[in-house]
Formats: sequence, structure tokens, C-alpha cells
Amino acid sequence: MTLGDVPGPAKEQVVLQAPAFIKGWLITTTLWVGLLATIIAISHVVTAFRSGTDAWTGWGVVPLALFYGYGTALLTGAPLAWVLAFLLRPVRRQWIHVGAFFAAPTLVFWGLGGLLGLGWHPGLLGLWATVGAAAAVGRWAIRGNISTSSAWAAREQYPEIPAR
Repeated sequence: MTLGDVPGPAKEQVVLQAPAFIKGWLITTTLWVGLLATIIAISHVVTAFRSGTDAWTGWGVVPLALFYGYGTALLTGAPLAWVLAFLLRPVRRQWIHVGAFFAAPTLVFWGLGGLLGLGWHPGLLGLWATVGAAAAVGRWAIRGNISTSSAWAAREQYPEIPAR
């Protein structure tokens, strides 16, 4: 027994193994960064068409968006997803997880955007909801990759005790 353990029967908790976490992060990030790169490319083509300039100039922005998008997702999205998954361990209903993975990134990135000078306007929630929607899709995609802590603990920590 470790510090903070309560004696008695253990409560089942949702356990997300590392491969499932990485899979969810990759799905979320690829969806969001792909959408971001598509929007940048379309806006670049429309701007070039309206101004009459060559549409091939400035395409270096798309690789930059991919690079910085994955970097931002690694530095902010992965820790946020880990904390959120840890806090949601007692919740067994997967749709609550999906809803939380929509709401939390939306609000956190809206707050970060406001702190970084992008503004606090409620209309910007629509922009940041794209991050939340991608996170919700990523969490929904790994809903079948979860296990419970009692079954996991019985197999991993105490191999002599059969799983129930």
C-alpha cells in the first residue's frame, strides 16, 4: 500500500496505455494541422488570384504551418491531453471523455490565444473549437483501446492473481 491508498476494494478506473495515447495524439494533431495547412493554402491561392500575383510564391508557409503546428501540439496539446486523461480516469462513460476533450482544449487554447494577444472575443471560440473538435475526434478514435485499472493491475502487478 502506498501513501494515499484507501484500504478496501479498488475502484475501477479507465487506463489508457502509451500506444493508445500516442495514436490519439497523432490523429488529433494530423487532423488539426492538416485542416490548418488546407486553410492556409486556400487563403493563399484566393489572395494570389485576387491580387493577380503568381500563386506559387509563398508556398513555404504551408511547411512552416505543419512544423509549428506539430510543435505546438507536442508542447501544449500532449501535456493537456495527459492531464485531462488522468483527471478523467474515474469516469467510465467514454462520451464524457469525448465531451471533455472538446471543451477543455477549446477553452485552454482560447485562454492562451487571449494571453498571447489574439484577443478574448467570444467569436474566437469558433476558431479554437477546431482544436477541441480535433481532440474530441482523436479521443473518440481510441475509445476501444482502453482497459480498466483492476484488470490491468491484476495482470501487471500481481501475475499470480488471475484477472476477474
